Amino acid sequence: MADLTAPNSLPHRPRKGGRKASPLAEKQRHVVSVRLTDAEHERLTREAERYQLSQGEVLRSVWRKQNTATKLQAPPTPEEARQLAQLAGMAANLNQLTKLAHLGQDQRTGATTVLGQMHQLLKRLTGEAS
Repeated sequence: MADLTAPNSLPHRPRKGGRKASPLAEKQRHVVSVRLTDAEHERLTREAERYQLSQGEVLRSVWRKQNTATKLQAPPTPEEARQLAQLAGMAANLNQLTKLAHLGQDQRTGATTVLGQMHQLLKRLTGEAS
């Protein structure tokens, strides 16, 4: 069979692609097995889902004496996300009314309405009674 390589070609070297290796001290090379009761496993699973972390990340944060609830913010519920978007829209309306007021147009009624709506929404978001 004939040799198909070019006479002056170098031997093939595999490409070095991908993510650069981290320093050896930062690599997580050890695996630890932990036995949990059903209740403990359920709690770990809930915490991991709540903070959108892996179970290992939750355990490491506790082991490092980091209070998960104070270090991490739980993602907003769909209702909270809707209310925050509504609040952002009201803030934009208030900015437009302020701009018109600076141009000399009377915007007291519109500003009072928007501020009242924002106040009610902020009370709901902070959990205060209406």
